[in-house]
Parts: sequence; structure tokens; C-alpha cells
Amino acid sequence: MRKFIFKTLIFVTIGLCILSFLDRRLPFYWGNEGLVGKMNKLEADHFDYDTYFVGSSRVYRHIIPSLFDSLNQGATHSFNLGYLATRPPEMYYFLDRFIDKCNEKTKYIFVELGMIQNLTDINRGTLRSKYYLDYEQYTTATSACMSNKRYETAWNYTLSYLSRMARMGMIVKSLTFDKKNGHSKVLGKHGDGYYGLEEEMKDVGNTDSTFIKRLAYFYKDTTTLTKRYEKTLKEHKKNTSALVAAPANLRQLHQIIEKAAQKSIKIIIIRSPRNPGLTPLYNALETENKLDMSNPVKYSEFYLTKYSFDVGHFNQAGSQLFTRALADEFQRLVHK
Repeated sequence: MRKFIFKTLIFVTIGLCILSFLDRRLPFYWGNEGLVGKMNKLEADHFDYDTYFVGSSRVYRHIIPSLFDSLNQGATHSFNLGYLATRPPEMYYFLDRFIDKCNEKTKYIFVELGMIQNLTDINRGTLRSKYYLDYEQYTTATSACMSNKRYETAWNYTLSYLSRMARMGMIVKSLTFDKKNGHSKVLGKHGDGYYGLEEEMKDVGNTDSTFIKRLAYFYKDTTTLTKRYEKTLKEHKKNTSALVAAPANLRQLHQIIEKAAQKSIKIIIIRSPRNPGLTPLYNALETENKLDMSNPVKYSEFYLTKYSFDVGHFNQAGSQLFTRALADEFQRLVHK
């Protein structure tokens, strides 16, 4: 019996050492193909930027660095680090480590405000759902979900975390991972990380009808956008929503703000338009460096059909409109 226990301990120790080795050889963003492509670009450019935008597709598809920099008359040199579905807690994991990589040139990091990413039964076992899910991010996700009675999502994070602990479906992918293998399309035509939906639709052409179908579906019934506007307006007038500001979510945001400040980097929180439910979280944030770009009274044009690709995203004209408004708010913030 003792020999069995001893052999088991040796086997487990060797296994943990191998897993630790595999983790150390991987970049911290390895499970997010969009971030792989963008971090490759930053490393090639030696992080020669002073401003970054981090978040989901509402950053990736909406903020145009070249336009933003020109409106700031060259006072910024920015890069769009947004990518599809890059929300908390994955975004927190990325930011915590990205700040460590930032050099003395970095002045600003714009961070999209968001609730904990929804995790369904279908995607809880994917690499994307768990590569980042260490104990800190697991507890953040489950605690925040419990605060808002999202019990099923909390359970799915638990299963995903256990799956990561066992490296289920991850070992082969980690051994075959090559960060130089593709992913460059996420940089967009200007190489600055912005890739508009209309641009990608044009690039894929007839090879992928997803974008055309998505556009047609929205314009078949644009009342979905009207309802989104009305919901946002109602929330704005009441200055609250059904979702509470989860303490775990706030803690992570404040930790990131404080960590960046230690390197003289300002974190600027952006509340994106067409994404209701975040009023309590936005109000509870203890920072002056936050921009409410979702305000349906101040920015009612953000909810117009002519600036839309679908209910949640702008077209090219809308992205330009949004980037201009963001640059104006940024100027007010830095000069107040």
C-alpha cells in the first residue's frame, strides 16, 4: 500500500511538473487567436505605441486608431487590441499580464466595461473558455455571477475550471501551438488592429455568406435597434438596472487601475453604446477616468439605423462617428 501511494505521488508530481513546463512555454494570451495576431504585431513593433484599446468586438469593430490619432493631432500613437468576445474574466487575465509587458512609452489603456462573459453548456469545454481560467479568474467569475443570480453560468465556470485543471483537450493544442501561424487578418487593412465589419465582409466576399446574412437579418427588422435604444434610455433615466455591481467585478477593475498607475499608465474605462445593463457597475467604479459613451441622450445618433451593421455594432460610418466622439471625450478628460 505504501509503495502504491509513493508511486502515485511520484506520478502526480511528474505530471504537475510537465503541466507547469507546458504552461510556461506558452504566451499568456495563447488561447485567443485574435490576441495572438495582435500581440505578434506589438512584439514586432517593440510595443511602439502609447495608447491601447482593449475589449470585445465593440472595440475591435468600432475604434479606428488612425482616425483617433489624427483627431488628437498626433498626440497619441494608438493600437486596437480588441477582439471578438474578449470580455471579463478573460479580459482581466489579459490586462493583468499585458500591463507587465508595457514599456515606458505606454500612457493610456482604454478598457471596455463589461459584465462577466456568459458561458453556456456548448462552449464551456472549448480552449477559449478555459485557457485563462486560473483560480483568481475562476473565483471572480463565479462570485460575480452569484451576485447577479446567474447560477447556471457560475456552474459552467466551475466545470470549465475543473476541465482546465485536468488540461482536458489542452495538452495536444499546447504542444502544437505556434504563435507565428497566421492570425494576421485581425490587424485590419491599416495594420492597427481595427477591422470593421463591412471591411471583413468585403474581404471574405463569396467565400463566407455569414456577414451578408447578418446584415440582411438586421435590416429586415430594425425595430430591434429601437428596442435596444428604449431599454438604454429607460436605464439612463432611472440611473440603475436589474444587474448589480458585483464586488468581485469591481475588485478586479480597481486592481487593474492601481497596477497600471504604478507604471504611470492611466486606465480609461469605456462604457460602449448598445450594451445596456451596466449602469450600477459604471457608477460604482471609483475612478474619474471613465467615459459613458452609451448615453442615449447625449449620443442618440449612435442608435440610428444608418450607422448600423447589426443591432449591436456600427458600420464603417458609425465607427467613424464613434471614434470621433471618443477622441472628443478623451480630449476633455486629459485637459480638465
